[in-house]
Amino acid sequence: MPTYVSVLKWSGSPQPTPGAIRDAIRERAAFLRRKGLHSVVFLPDEGACAAIAVSTCRDAAAVSSLARSIFPSAAVRSDTMLFDVQPATNVRPRTVPSPPPVDFRRALLRDVVGAR
Repeated sequence: MPTYVSVLKWSGSPQPTPGAIRDAIRERAAFLRRKGLHSVVFLPDEGACAAIAVSTCRDAAAVSSLARSIFPSAAVRSDTMLFDVQPATNVRPRTVPSPPPVDFRRALLRDVVGAR
């Protein structure tokens, strides 16, 4: 499954604190881990409750659902991007050129001298 990085911002009345979100994550750690949450790091955003989260989910909609389940009593805005770099499908495999013929220098010299 792909890995996503999300910026999460909780809001509500009252505004959740980073401590309340940490407590909710700690209380529901096993459940959130099963849903794909790897880590949450809070941002030093004065007056707001914002964090960066890393998760492994099937798609961005599942990441959004996971974000809402962290602290269900508050609204959460989730800006998510795919972290995994998918291999390119249109790149040809690199081939090793075959070695030149044994007498290529002689043939090249003949071609250069004969071109005069």
